[in-house]
Amino acid sequence: MTQASRTEEAKLGAANLVQRGIAAARAGEREEARSLLTRATDQDPDNAQAWLELAGVVEDLQLKRTHLRRALQLKPFDEEARLGLERVEQKLGIASPDTQLAEEETLYCTWHPDRETLLRCARCGKPMCPECSRRHPVGLRCKECAVALRSPLYKVSVGDFVVAGLVGLVLSTIAAGVMTFIGGLWFLALFIGPAIGGFVADTMSRVVRNKRGRGMQVLAGVCIVLGAMIAGVLLLGFPAGAFRVFTNIGLLIYIVLGIGAAAARLN
Repeated sequence: MTQASRTEEAKLGAANLVQRGIAAARAGEREEARSLLTRATDQDPDNAQAWLELAGVVEDLQLKRTHLRRALQLKPFDEEARLGLERVEQKLGIASPDTQLAEEETLYCTWHPDRETLLRCARCGKPMCPECSRRHPVGLRCKECAVALRSPLYKVSVGDFVVAGLVGLVLSTIAAGVMTFIGGLWFLALFIGPAIGGFVADTMSRVVRNKRGRGMQVLAGVCIVLGAMIAGVLLLGFPAGAFRVFTNIGLLIYIVLGIGAAAARLN
């Protein structure tokens, strides 16, 4: 593997960790979020979003300031990082040269020259008024930059779908076969379903370089349902086996919880 390939793989891995860290933070799991985002900054020290998100989940103000300053070094016009740093430094009773300069400088909106503003686009750096700003996961952007550059993790090719689908279908068929043998112990599906769904989703994502997104979520759900039907046909014959999925409470619970877990992992 070339150095460029290793670097690209590290960046993709870091981007995946950032998304998982954001999800953990939204779920209130701040310790898990800190762990994931710290790993992301270790893998890709130039990932500005990783530093910005990490600043949001640490408690120590000095550490928060350090992370925000690093994010601003990487993206000098990131409005969210700048405002966050300003708030932290106010709490600490200090003001950085960058903050002082921002306070002294008078900016005017690029599209409304008569309007004073303190906002800059996080992508191009143009001054903009609130009317011309657009909220974006990595900071405010102007209306010209509002169309976000999609993360490589969400760009899934047809070939990726085929490979991930085949892997997901095989795993789902095996899992459904196990659930069929469990039979009357349907309550076990409450625990097994989410675990299997998460495993299927993670494996599908890994085989296509950590790809994720709505398409992968739908594909995982289809694989889980089709896998249950295929397992039924292999074990019980057609057509009874194919439709057993709709009459077996254990399989139904497994499918519903499995799809939910898979969708959460591939978000």
